[in-house]
Amino acid sequence: MLSHLFIRNFVLVTEMEMDFHSGLTVMTGETGAGKSIIFDALGLAMGGRAENNLIRHDCDQAEIVATFHNLTTDILDWMRLNELETPEPEELILRRIIRRDGRSRAFINGTPTTTQSLRNLSSMLIDIQGQHAHQRLLQRGEQLHLLDQYANVESLLTAMSGQFALWEQLTGREETLRENMAERRDRLALLDFQLQEFDNLGLNLDELSQLEKEQSRLANGEQLLEHGRQIHNLINGEDEEQSAVQQLYRAVARMESLEELDPEIEPLRRSLLDAVLQSEEIASELHLQMESYALDPERLRWLNERLSDISDLARKHRCSPEELLKKQSELQQQQEQLRTADQQSENIREEIVLAENKCSEISENLHQMRIKAAKRLQQEVSKEIHSLGMEHGNLKIVITSLSDGVFRSHGSDEVEFQVSTNGEEQLHPLAKVASGGELSRISLAIQIASANRGETPTLIFDEVDSGVGGGTAEQVGKKLRSLGNHTQILCVTHLPQVAAQGHYHLKIDKQLDKENRTVSTTKLLSNKERTEEIARMVGGVKITPQSRAHAEEMLG
Repeated sequence: MLSHLFIRNFVLVTEMEMDFHSGLTVMTGETGAGKSIIFDALGLAMGGRAENNLIRHDCDQAEIVATFHNLTTDILDWMRLNELETPEPEELILRRIIRRDGRSRAFINGTPTTTQSLRNLSSMLIDIQGQHAHQRLLQRGEQLHLLDQYANVESLLTAMSGQFALWEQLTGREETLRENMAERRDRLALLDFQLQEFDNLGLNLDELSQLEKEQSRLANGEQLLEHGRQIHNLINGEDEEQSAVQQLYRAVARMESLEELDPEIEPLRRSLLDAVLQSEEIASELHLQMESYALDPERLRWLNERLSDISDLARKHRCSPEELLKKQSELQQQQEQLRTADQQSENIREEIVLAENKCSEISENLHQMRIKAAKRLQQEVSKEIHSLGMEHGNLKIVITSLSDGVFRSHGSDEVEFQVSTNGEEQLHPLAKVASGGELSRISLAIQIASANRGETPTLIFDEVDSGVGGGTAEQVGKKLRSLGNHTQILCVTHLPQVAAQGHYHLKIDKQLDKENRTVSTTKLLSNKERTEEIARMVGGVKITPQSRAHAEEMLG
C-alpha cells in the first residue's frame, strides 16, 4: 500500500508531501491545478521514462520518493531474491532522481538499482488506469492482456514466452543451415579435392627435413667423393711417404727406442699409438661414408621432384612446406564440420519438434484457462454495465485459436471483446461502439471487474469516470468506494458524485509563490472543507446555500 509520496521540483511542484491511507482517496481541483502531475511523478518513481522537461524550469534536478507499507508476500519474496534489505517494520522506499543533463538515478530502500528493476517491482505495487484507458481497450492486444491478468496466467505466459523464443532460435538456425546448403556442398567438394591432393602427396612427419638432407648430399656427391678420397689418402693412403698413419707408426717405433732409454716415455708412446689406431678407424669409417656418396642420378631426380611437389602444394595453400601437415589437419576439421552439418540439421529438427510440442501443450493450457476466465469476466462485466445505467448492455469475450501448429509468444489465441448496448442479440466489437459515453462506462465496468480480481495492493484511476454523470456517476463512486474496502484506491475525478464517496479527500490547488512562480499544492480536507469543495464541484466558482446543502446531502 502506498503510504507516502514526496515530490520536489517536478513540473509545477516545488515541494509536496502527501500521506495516503487505505480505502478510497479522491483527488479533486480546478482544471490545470496539477492533479495528474501527482500520478506522473508516481509513474516516474515506478521506473517511467525520464525526460528533462519534467524538471521544474528553474531547477537542475527533480526528485520523487514513494513509500509503501503492508507489503505482500510476492513483493517480499522479490526483494529477498534481489538481495534488498527490508527494514522493520516492513517498508519499501522507491526513489528516483532525474537531472537536467538527461541522466537519472534509481534506488530501492537506498540501494542503487536500474529502472527495469523499478518497473518489475512496481508492477506488483500499483496498477494505474489512466483517463484514456478505454481507448487502449479498443486494441485487441490490450483485451488479451486484460483477460490474462484476470485469469492469473503469468507463470504460463512466462513459460510460453521462453519456449517460443527457443522455437524461434532453433527455426532460425535450421533456416540458416538450409540457406547455406548449396554453399556448404560446394565448399565440401573443394575440401574433398584439396585433401585428395594431400593424400596423393602422402607427406609424413619429419620427411621434409630428411628429403632435404638427402637431396643436398646427392646434389653435391662429386665434391663429397673428391674431398673424401683426398682425406682418406692423407690419413691412410698407398703412398707411404704421404700416409699419415705410416708416418705415425714410424714415430711410435722410434719412441719405443726412446722408451728403452727412458721408461717415462711409455705413456706418451701409448697415447700416440692410440692416435694411430683412431686415425685408422676414421679412415675406415670415411671410406664407408664415401660409398654412400656414390652418384645416383635417378634418386636425385626423384628427390628433386618430390621436393618440388611439396613446394607447389605449400604455395597453393599459401603456407611454408613445414606448415603443410598443420594445414591438412585444419582442412580435415573443416571437412568433418561440413559433413556433420546434415546431422546438425536433423538434431535441430528434433529439438524444434520438441519445442513445438511444448508450445502446443502450454498454448492449450492457456486456452482452457482463458475460456474459464472469460466466462467469469464477461458475467461480472455485464453485471457492472447494468449498474452503470446500461440495463440492457452485455459483454461477450470471443476467443479464437490460430491454425494448428501456429502460435506466438502469448500462445495461440486471439481475443476480442464484443458488446451489445441496447438489448439487441447481435454483438459488435468493442472498437465499433459509437457512443463515447457508452464506451467510457463499458471500460470502467471492465476495469472494476478486473480490479476486483487483481492482487495489486494499490489501484489508481485517473479521470476514468469521464463521460458519465448523474445517477451513473453516483454508481461509479459507490463501486469505487466498495472496491476501496479491500484495496487501496486513488482516484482523480471531476465528478462530485464520485468525490463524495471517498474515504479521504485531497484537494490540488495551483497558486503563486513568493517569487511569483506557479506551484501546485495539496491538502487533506476536513469534513467542513470537503463540503465546500464538493459544493464548488456542484455549483461552480460561486458557492450558494443550495449547492452547499446539496454537497452536505451527498456526503450524508
